[in-house]
Amino acid sequence: MWAQIFAIAWAQLRISRNHLPRTDIGSVLAWIVALFWYGIFAAAAAGLAFALARIPVAQLRQYLPLGLLGVFAFWQLIPLFTLSTGWSLQLNKLRVYPVHDRALFGIEVLLRITSAPEMIIVLLGALIGLLRNPQVPALWPFALLLFVPFNLFLALAIRELFLQSFARNRFRELFAILLISVALLPQFLLRTELGQKARPYLWALARGQAAPWREVATLSLGSFTVAPLVLLLLWTFAAYRLARAQFAKSLLGEETFRPEAAAPPVLAEGVASIAARPRSHNPLDVLLRLPNRIFADPLAALLEKELRSLLRMPRFRVLFGIACIFSVVILIPITLQSGHHTAFVRANLLPLINLYGLLILSDALMLNIFGFDRHAAQIYFVSPVPFPVVLKAKNLAAVVFVVLQALLALIVCSVLRVSVSPQSIGDAVAATAVVGLFFLSVGNLMSVLMPRPIDPRQTFRKQAGGKMQLWFFSATLGMFLLMAFAFLAQWALDTHWALLAVLALELAIAFIFYRIALGSAAERGVQDREKIVDALSKGASPLGLGM
Repeated sequence: MWAQIFAIAWAQLRISRNHLPRTDIGSVLAWIVALFWYGIFAAAAAGLAFALARIPVAQLRQYLPLGLLGVFAFWQLIPLFTLSTGWSLQLNKLRVYPVHDRALFGIEVLLRITSAPEMIIVLLGALIGLLRNPQVPALWPFALLLFVPFNLFLALAIRELFLQSFARNRFRELFAILLISVALLPQFLLRTELGQKARPYLWALARGQAAPWREVATLSLGSFTVAPLVLLLLWTFAAYRLARAQFAKSLLGEETFRPEAAAPPVLAEGVASIAARPRSHNPLDVLLRLPNRIFADPLAALLEKELRSLLRMPRFRVLFGIACIFSVVILIPITLQSGHHTAFVRANLLPLINLYGLLILSDALMLNIFGFDRHAAQIYFVSPVPFPVVLKAKNLAAVVFVVLQALLALIVCSVLRVSVSPQSIGDAVAATAVVGLFFLSVGNLMSVLMPRPIDPRQTFRKQAGGKMQLWFFSATLGMFLLMAFAFLAQWALDTHWALLAVLALELAIAFIFYRIALGSAAERGVQDREKIVDALSKGASPLGLGM
């Protein structure tokens, strides 16, 4: 088994090594951001190493279980909220090789370290601090390391459970809403009175009998009895069994592992009879055929194809649901607070909601318009359809979903009884038009200069490289600058008309920029069509980042 694990690790190392000579500013920026992020936790770990050495054991018994509960919550929940569960195996790439299931399971468990490496750093800092504390018996602080396998097994079980839930078409959006609701709890706890009321329950949970974090804290402080060790081992074994069972389900449920077989004659006849039935009247189908009434072919046909394709893709449906609901609900706790520091959000709630939803949808709709097509994008270069028409169809599809997201967000605000004024609606329309046109312009250029494939089945897996993340950050920064100029003019001239005037000027500039970018992208796309198709046809490595 270990030989197979080392072989997979060596293959991934070689794949990563092949990318090193092409390291660019995007990768460098990603490394700088990662260094800054992990440096924060390294500083916190250093602080724990010095602080825990001077705290009496009586206080450690009171607060260490609470700290370990925080480590547990971060390890298990934050990766789900941020949609970044670290590295994971690409099973569809590895299952064709004679690799034992135990080896795959072992690698997947070890990869759960990458879902929250910050907590490993924090635990090491706490370990050093307890070792330096003269009141704590020597070597007992190493019991903190027993908390690691429990979290690894449980993190794998939770990840596989969510992946299986999102793999079910009827429940994918429901689980996305559930995940959003859980992610919003910290906002409500920090910004409402609910946090004060929940504090006693949090303390009770941290000090609860038989809780794994309490047993680890007890052992690490030198209070050895058989009961804490047995309970911790039972918790770890239960997490192991749950992780093993969920991982086995993932292996069995992987559709790409199943051999293809010809359909039985009875099944074929059933499919034929279903196909022969007349189609029932579907309101959605009528709406999707509206482009044929408004535009002429081939633009109408391409636009209808885009709308139908996007609605069938699990990744896009989940992102669209998050944009419609999460963009509204995440800002509501801020509006519940009264004060000068929240006045801006309360006054411009709807524009902020629309811009945040636009930002969520931009990666799938605007900044990488050929990602979902993957190798099928070659049809755009071999068919007699002009390439600028293809770009316009994809841009129009993006506009349709952005408008639909804005309308649904407005409906959610109405359901939640959030006060929205006509002036706020006008500001939201103007701001969304400016930023959307800017994103479409940049996205057309990025889609032909840096195309990358996106697997529509992978709901939450991150599929962007360092350069793409740099462009996304630059586009986000550009959005903030565009809005900052408009609101700065409103503040300086003390009139709302200044905001609208700046937005109108920016819209005119964005329209000119869009026309220029569209022509440049069309010309570059035809010129580099082989490179684009080759980039969109590439497969994944044995390991992937995200869920």
